[in-house]
Amino acid sequence: MNTLKTIGAVAIILLMGSNGSFAQSFKHGDKFLNAGIGIGGGLGIPFGVSYEQALSDRISVGGYLAYSRKKERWNEYGEWKYSYILAAARGSYHLKVNSDRLDPYGGAMLGYNVASVKWSGEGSEPVSASAGGLMWGLHIGTRYWASEKVGAFAEIGYGATVLNVGVAFRL
Repeated sequence: MNTLKTIGAVAIILLMGSNGSFAQSFKHGDKFLNAGIGIGGGLGIPFGVSYEQALSDRISVGGYLAYSRKKERWNEYGEWKYSYILAAARGSYHLKVNSDRLDPYGGAMLGYNVASVKWSGEGSEPVSASAGGLMWGLHIGTRYWASEKVGAFAEIGYGATVLNVGVAFRL
């Protein structure tokens, strides 16, 4: 077990400390896939994926899909099950920075969300609500490239959660 921890620590140090140049951090034609979890949402821990393609050296467009669910026990009588699905198109403007590892950006998304609530328990089902509709959101984020193809990302903004963090892949 200690060997695995040591190997993992050495790999992280090597990735973070490497001085190799990856060219510019964002350029026309790049394609990205982000996979992450949300922090700060009201419905459990959301999982989301996004895809982006660079239309120029500053503008990207793509899509975002997120899912979250949560269960709440109500005394001994039953439980509520909440679920949330968000599908959206998004666009971002990427700032020019003097770094081949950082890719800061900000943008907007427009999509559709579906929120549902279900009851499972004794007796008749209490009134439960399900909702859906168009939604929009703004985001600010950055990617940090540990290697040419793999990095980390963090975004704040309105969507399935307040903060998204995860891994980024250059395709």
